[in-house]
Amino acid sequence: MRPLEIGMSALSQGRTIGEGDVNLFAGLVGDFTPIHVDDAFAKASPHGARVAHGPLTMATAIGMATHTGMFGERVIGLVNIGWDFHGVVRLGDTIRARVTVEALRPTSKPGRSLATYGFEVLNQRDETVQRGRMMVIVKAD
Repeated sequence: MRPLEIGMSALSQGRTIGEGDVNLFAGLVGDFTPIHVDDAFAKASPHGARVAHGPLTMATAIGMATHTGMFGERVIGLVNIGWDFHGVVRLGDTIRARVTVEALRPTSKPGRSLATYGFEVLNQRDETVQRGRMMVIVKAD
C-alpha cells in the first residue's frame, strides 16, 4: 500500500446506477419517496425521470473510492462526513469518484493519523453532482 501524501488523488472506475440499485436502497433504508420509486410521479417532476437517492450516490462514491487504494487496511474509523448535493443522478447515469487527500496529521495516539479526504462525484458528462469531505482515522504510514 502506497503511503498517503497530501495532494494525492485518484479517480475511480465508473458505475452505472440502475433500477436495482435504487429499489434495493429504498428497501434497505425504508425511503420510498415517489421521486425515487414511482415512474409516473417522477416523469411529471422537474427532473422528468426517477432519480437516485442522494445518500445512495454518496455511499456508492465512497465505496468506489475504496478500490483506488487510498483506504484499505489503513482505515481505523470514520470521524466526520460533510456532503453537498449539486445535481441529480438519474437511473442509467454513470458516476465516478475523484478522491484527494486534503490533510493528514498525527493524532494524540501513536501510530495513528487523521486523514481528510475530499470527494467529487462526477456523472458521465463530467458534471459534478456531489462534493464532500470525509475525516478518517488511519494507521500512520
